[in-house]
Amino acid sequence: MKYLKLIPVCFLMVSGWIFTGHAQNVKRRISEMIGAGDVIRTSFTDTAQINLYQGNGRSGSSYGALGLHNNPACQKNTNRFGKTQYMHISHWVRAKFNADYLIPVLKIYWNEEPPAVVSYKQHQSFYNGFIKTSFGTDRGKVAVETWFDQVDRELSGITIDVEGQVSDVIIDPMETLNVHYGQKIIQTAKIIKHEKYFEIQLNCMDRKASVFLLTNVSVEESRNKLVLKLHPGQNQIQLSYNRPVSAAVAVSRRRTVNWWNARWKQTSTLMLPDTNAQQLWVRSMGLILSTVNEDKKGFPAPMGFTGNLWPFPFPQDLSYIHSLLLSTGNIGVAKAWVEQFAAEIEGMKDYTKRLYGIAGVFCPWVFPYGDFKGYHTPGPPNIFNYEIHNSGYLCRMAYETSKFVNDEVWSRRYAYDLIEQTALFYRNMAKKGKEGYWHLYIKPAMGQDEMGGANQQDYLCALFSAKYCFQKAVELNLDPEGVYRTILLDGLAFPTLKSAKGVYFTNKAGRDGDLGKQKHPVQLNDLAYLPVNKQANPASIMAYQKRYEITQEAGKPHFYGWTLGEFLLAGSRAGDVDGWKRDWANIRKADYTDDGWIQLYETSSAYDATFYTTTNALIVQSLYSNLVDDWFNKLEIAKCNPWEGKVYLDRVYSILGVKLTGEINGRDAKLNLYAWKDCQFELCGRKLSLRKGRTVKVKIINSKLILNK
Repeated sequence: MKYLKLIPVCFLMVSGWIFTGHAQNVKRRISEMIGAGDVIRTSFTDTAQINLYQGNGRSGSSYGALGLHNNPACQKNTNRFGKTQYMHISHWVRAKFNADYLIPVLKIYWNEEPPAVVSYKQHQSFYNGFIKTSFGTDRGKVAVETWFDQVDRELSGITIDVEGQVSDVIIDPMETLNVHYGQKIIQTAKIIKHEKYFEIQLNCMDRKASVFLLTNVSVEESRNKLVLKLHPGQNQIQLSYNRPVSAAVAVSRRRTVNWWNARWKQTSTLMLPDTNAQQLWVRSMGLILSTVNEDKKGFPAPMGFTGNLWPFPFPQDLSYIHSLLLSTGNIGVAKAWVEQFAAEIEGMKDYTKRLYGIAGVFCPWVFPYGDFKGYHTPGPPNIFNYEIHNSGYLCRMAYETSKFVNDEVWSRRYAYDLIEQTALFYRNMAKKGKEGYWHLYIKPAMGQDEMGGANQQDYLCALFSAKYCFQKAVELNLDPEGVYRTILLDGLAFPTLKSAKGVYFTNKAGRDGDLGKQKHPVQLNDLAYLPVNKQANPASIMAYQKRYEITQEAGKPHFYGWTLGEFLLAGSRAGDVDGWKRDWANIRKADYTDDGWIQLYETSSAYDATFYTTTNALIVQSLYSNLVDDWFNKLEIAKCNPWEGKVYLDRVYSILGVKLTGEINGRDAKLNLYAWKDCQFELCGRKLSLRKGRTVKVKIINSKLILNK
């Protein structure tokens, strides 16, 4: 295949806005661009409202309207929109079903919430990483500021500036815990006063930890809680997990600001002409960057460190975030995740052998925080832990990270074994049918469409995963016997699942009456989750067109889990602008977000399941894919641009080997393409070749490519 060699255009700065003075100004004002997503409230209500989330990837919390956690005695504000409590990635127990569960550490709240509030303001700055809450009462004025330190991630900080008199603050070690699967677990707390700080020793099921409090506030002990007697001026409160406080308040605050400023400058950015889209992009990225890091201490739960709903991580959900991390330049975190999975490959192989009696890697539906020894013995909690499609997403994370890292030594050490072992898992359940297609069957098993029943043959989701794993094994020469190549040539059993309506059933037992009862639109997986085709499959396009017919209650509109996120991402890949606009409008119509667009609920109207990072990641992927898409192994610009007016993008990464900066208006574009590796790719029907470290200017007008040589 012939590729056009591009003559590089040299710049002192490779990335940056390059075409107009306005765009250069946007670059200089990145804080204002991110600030467009800030949450600012100026009116207080004594009824529940959406909490605000903070974290540093190792620990985090949601805070209530008065700047601290909600007082558990004030039922009108407690937990309606999710929990407010400190969580830490290392604070977990192995309990029922020999599964691992994150458990809360403590709460910090006002002893008495004021009967009336005036001069109220709450401001979450994503660019600086702070939440500031100020208000007046009949006794005085208060200004609260909170952050989680991004350098010492065991540390969090609070300052409370006081004029007049205010309520005491309570630090409440959480001792009676309601944990998933109806568990009642006791965590004991012991308070020790040292010379300069207090230590709260926690013990839960023989797992021990300490929280250290350093403060300039007078502290008393009462009923196994700490009572902080605030004084006029600035009250400083620092909490550190498992070690004493490492830095002064001013140092911790300053370095956290610097970290966030630098992280936003390193992250691919968008400036969209739609207010809600810009807000959701900023807030989603802020949520995700507050929830992930490269520590390799454990994977985050779907609602981050809120403590809402599930207290454990799902690799499937992580893969949706992982793809976004790569395209936004947060490759270090994505790389660390794959390294962490690779470190557990022997445990996963043993887990697979124990559950299924075959070789390979079945990626656990829920990943442990501890080691695999004894995990889920004698068996997992329920049938949903046997979703056999899960290994495909682990394979994709490994494969795509290897492409971005672009280091053969690293890939052989961390990525290739994961790809090889996930392919082997599907190989060991595949059998050729009389009609010539390869079928998948193993027990116990469950499909991604949880309404499709257990232990069925040829789950559609598993066929997509197997095809992806086999393709990557062949591509990387991990198929020495040629078995995967043979299976791909013969074909997996997709045709046997096709209904009279032209869409696939979700498994072999599917019937026409099942369409419309699905929780998730599995038929769209090859448009959203696993790129197994060189162009859109007609059956998948048909399913996309019928997405409101095949998915349970979507027509109301009401959406379960991340379904609407998958609709949007599939629409981006299909290039359906009108369909995408319909789905976007349904985010609010379906009560999938609050009226301020602060966060996304796990399911429509699931008010206690806030900050669902999984759907945030899918929707932000869709925002990027509307503008820059490489799903079908070619670079497509403005494929599904739904916005009127100019859109600006900076440093958007493509797996094809370039990152893009510039502006898009309708279907036209002015872009810088910077090669982060030697690459060859297709753009607007032309084959292009670019050497690593070089930049080329391009224009796209009426879908035609114009090169500035």
